[in-house]
Amino acid sequence: MDSSPYFKLVGPNGVCHQIPPGSVCTINILFTPEGSKLLFLQDHFHQLVCSSEREKLTVPIRAIGARPVLDFPDQLDFSPCPVNHSTQKTLLVHNTGNLEACYSLSTESPFTVSPATGTLDVGEAKQVTVEYHPLETGHHSTSLAVHCDRGEDTHTRLLGKAKDFNIGLDKYSLELVKPQNHGHPQQK
Repeated sequence: MDSSPYFKLVGPNGVCHQIPPGSVCTINILFTPEGSKLLFLQDHFHQLVCSSEREKLTVPIRAIGARPVLDFPDQLDFSPCPVNHSTQKTLLVHNTGNLEACYSLSTESPFTVSPATGTLDVGEAKQVTVEYHPLETGHHSTSLAVHCDRGEDTHTRLLGKAKDFNIGLDKYSLELVKPQNHGHPQQK
């Protein structure tokens, strides 16, 4: 393995030079992101080269730095909703990663999300509301995109169904009867 300030080969006598046929040798690679916190945030790459008389094998080494991880569901289903009416679902979103999350959320009509941006510390949680407001009947499907400034973008599938509901007033009748005078003087 080439020299690196972050990776060190740890094994019998520091490095295994020769291994007899049929034998097993465990090699440990120590990753040390010494120095500033900035080094812990970065991804680091290196490689280990194993060679024999017949072949050469390169093993890539990757140390992934700190990342925020927001626990959004894979899919969010809304119950059937009347056209031109809103229904909402509120999610409690946690940052289960090991780095503060500065995120933005976006989706397309007939869905909206609020708040659309935010920051979550490690272990912190926040409520996010997704609203479904269909303007026409039918099935609606789109994606809720979650973008973190560091980390992977994720997507939650949003599904809704809009229906026309028969809504009307029924006729009710009310009969008013004049009260009878029971010996009391009439009041004007």
